[in-house]
Amino acid sequence: MRVYCRLVEGPVSAAWCKSQVVIDNTVGCTLFFAGQIRQSNNKRNDVVALHYQAYPEMFESEIKKISSKMSSRFELLAIAVEHSVGEIKLGESAVHVAVSAAHRRDTFSALEFFMVQLKKRVPIFKKEVYSDGAQWLGEQE
Repeated sequence: MRVYCRLVEGPVSAAWCKSQVVIDNTVGCTLFFAGQIRQSNNKRNDVVALHYQAYPEMFESEIKKISSKMSSRFELLAIAVEHSVGEIKLGESAVHVAVSAAHRRDTFSALEFFMVQLKKRVPIFKKEVYSDGAQWLGEQE
């Protein structure tokens, strides 16, 4: 399985992920996840942005470790992960993940597995920005 990942200053788009996982004519299914900034979280309804920080080396290392586990569990051809750093405004995308496979069967399970592991293991720190201030969050939401 091919693994591609990168951190991007500002919001992400699906174009890069798609270009990495649609690799040749063996791909029969490509599944995408897009995570965008929502207005409400933790009983607050005035989120206007999120600010992300990450260590590039640790980000890449953990993505590769998770992907290694995935390759032993799912029949995937490729995964691409693009995550934002810096400030991302309400409605903009902060993370895109794409997986490709010959058949759709494993893509759904693999993408769910990946997102759970991303939230648990990858050191990405976020601060919620509200209309009246900001707060760093502990566990990823």
